[in-house]
Amino acid sequence: MDTLLHIVPAIPVLITLYGVIARKRFFFLLGFTLYGFLVVPAEMNSYFSTGELSHLIVAALWMAQIIISFPNKLNYDGTKVFKSFAVKTFLALIIINVIGVFIVKNDPNIPDVCMYYHLLFVIFCCLATFLMLSNRVPIQTENN
Repeated sequence: MDTLLHIVPAIPVLITLYGVIARKRFFFLLGFTLYGFLVVPAEMNSYFSTGELSHLIVAALWMAQIIISFPNKLNYDGTKVFKSFAVKTFLALIIINVIGVFIVKNDPNIPDVCMYYHLLFVIFCCLATFLMLSNRVPIQTENN
């Protein structure tokens, strides 16, 4: 069971890594969304079993991550508006996952490997922000 708790969360992290390497926004965001779908039910289960409000707050925070990162088929067209929106999205995801690092660090029930997954998400967002701000993301048209 412990192995499963280490491997399953790695799948969204690898999908996000692929999105960064291939510069595919859809896969980058899909990894964050899938990871959120792992955290929210686990935290809701903890909330219903313990009644601790902190679990409900964590579930709400990762529900926000799901909403923010839910992938769509928008193409990066190089405009300042799209770039600004992407950077704001990345910063929100960075904040959520930095909080995730501290949550995992202070909760003995969560495997420590999850802290590293959150750190990787932070690094991936920092890298995506750098690529976006340095104009290294390829501009796409409707047909690409």
